[in-house]
Amino acid sequence: TMAKLTIESTIKELLANKEVKAKIEELIPGLTKNPILMLAKNETLKDIIDKVDDFIDDETIDKIIDFLKDLKENN
Repeated sequence: TMAKLTIESTIKELLANKEVKAKIEELIPGLTKNPILMLAKNETLKDIIDKVDDFIDDETIDKIIDFLKDLKENN
């Protein structure tokens, strides 16, 4: 079984989940193909939130976090 995905999960772990990857792509088109994200793939979502807040608004981050919480309950 897959580990629970949370804000503490790495980008690599999050993108390995098709549902999560699709949701991120829906909220932030093109992000999952962004080379900068690949450089950060071993960092946690929590670690990169501060770095990306210039171009990803808090509402979008909250949507991703809420999605992960909902997903966690479904696992």
